[in-house]
Amino acid sequence: MACKITHRLNDQQIRFANRDSAERYAEIMGGGVDNWEFTIVPVAEPRYASMVEPARVTRLQR
Repeated sequence: MACKITHRLNDQQIRFANRDSAERYAEIMGGGVDNWEFTIVPVAEPRYASMVEPARVTRLQR
């Protein structure tokens, strides 16, 4: 079952396919499992995250 982890200090959220993957990430990259809250993700939540990037400003030279 999918698992989402949320960092306790900066609210960063990362979704994983299973809890084992989430715990491994938290231990190796995230400073330990004590820094994260683990949540089981319901099936209805979208599988893929979408990112919104700010529009680029194009300046014309005269």
